[in-house]
Amino acid sequence: MTGMLASVATLKEAKIVLDQKVDIIDLKNPRLGALGALDQKVISSVVELVNNSIPTSATIGDIDPNDTRLSELIINTAKTGVNFVKVGLFDKNISDYFVKIINQCGKMNVNIIIVIFAEDITNINLLDSLMKSNIKGVMLDTKNKSSMNLCSLIKYETLNKFIKLAKSYNLITGLAGSLKYEDIGRLISLRPDYLGFRGALCSKRNRVKSIDEVAVKKIRDIILQKKNIYYKNIIHKEVLIDGSVA
Repeated sequence: MTGMLASVATLKEAKIVLDQKVDIIDLKNPRLGALGALDQKVISSVVELVNNSIPTSATIGDIDPNDTRLSELIINTAKTGVNFVKVGLFDKNISDYFVKIINQCGKMNVNIIIVIFAEDITNINLLDSLMKSNIKGVMLDTKNKSSMNLCSLIKYETLNKFIKLAKSYNLITGLAGSLKYEDIGRLISLRPDYLGFRGALCSKRNRVKSIDEVAVKKIRDIILQKKNIYYKNIIHKEVLIDGSVA
């Protein structure tokens, strides 16, 4: 069932979303780009706070996929104790070097989530080689946070194809990218493992401002409500078809 991912930038924000019972805490610095990296001391402090009660993830920064520091950044982020390291594919093409580093780090028991950007998607099938690599999951996000959101950039059918392809490789799946309240119901029907939020959780919906407890609760409540409606409908359809619930 779809969970809620909340991106936080401080220990204080982590406490807020933890109290609101989000499903995964993601650590990044929104002032430094789409996947800006936080100071590793901040990441470690949040990991200690969470104490494995829910999963945590952290980004390595807006790094070129052919950057020679890629392996070092991934490994150092993993050393903070987060469950997942998020690595952005900041290119339309998937280089051999990028896949090589990802595979090497994966073999070192680093759980990598690859973030793919909606602005760079040309053909979902071209992602097949990346999904075969040694990763734990994939997330579709947006690079430009001041422009269109995920649902404006990519058609529902394409999002559906992305989720299905990833699940065929048993990968964790996530959708993010300036998501709005009204996007939640439709996206839950795709059954991603997570829907990711930052801007919608912040004061004035500004991703660089502090997270607001009321906004977090609102998103959390909507997700729970839409999930209940969706799965009740699924069960109802099964009853109509089979005459009983399996």
